[in-house]
Formats: sequence, structure tokens, C-alpha cells
Amino acid sequence: MNFGDVNLFDLASKRLQWLSDRQKVLSENIANADTAEYRARDVESFQSYLSNTEDTSLPLSAQIVETKTAWGEDFSGNNVVLEEQMMEAGSTSGQYKMAAGLYKKAHQLILAVSGN
Repeated sequence: MNFGDVNLFDLASKRLQWLSDRQKVLSENIANADTAEYRARDVESFQSYLSNTEDTSLPLSAQIVETKTAWGEDFSGNNVVLEEQMMEAGSTSGQYKMAAGLYKKAHQLILAVSGN
């Protein structure tokens, strides 16, 4: 990836979209924690997401992949671990708040420089 042409607002927008997609997938995992043979999922890494959306300024949905868990699976074939999913959801929420805050501050900085 060429960082010489990075647009802060474009990058922040893509990060927020990726985090939103991830939170949706994690919430689906939590909702299906007791569904027989449900496999826990996650989204592709942010780096892969950036590579896939490099040619467009529009944020696209992240690719969903099956995640591996160290805990194995229960008798029904379900491999969702609620504690693990809740920790990931909390982490994703915090990252979203931080990215949104940085986006807001950058916008305020541009407004301050422009005299508005």
C-alpha cells in the first residue's frame, strides 16, 4: 500500500465501515451461541480489507471468514465461546469510538483552519 496518497478521511471512513461490519458479525455469533453446528465467524483483517478496497473510495463490506477458536466446540457442534465473543465485541466498540473521535477531531481541525 502506498501511504504517500493516504486520505485521512477516506482511511477513517473505511476503518469505521470495517469495525461496523465486524461488530455485526460478532453480534450474530453471540445471537447463535446455542444454535447447533453454528460456526463462529469474523471479518477479514483490516489490512486485507484495505487491499480489497484500494481501487475505490467507497467503503465496501468486509469479507466474512470462519474463525478458529482454541476452546473447541460443544456437543452440538457449535464453536462459539460467549466470553471470547463479548471481549472481541467490547474491543471493537472501543476501537470504533476511538476512530470516530479521531475523525471528528480531524474535521474540527479543518474547520478551525478554514476560519469557521
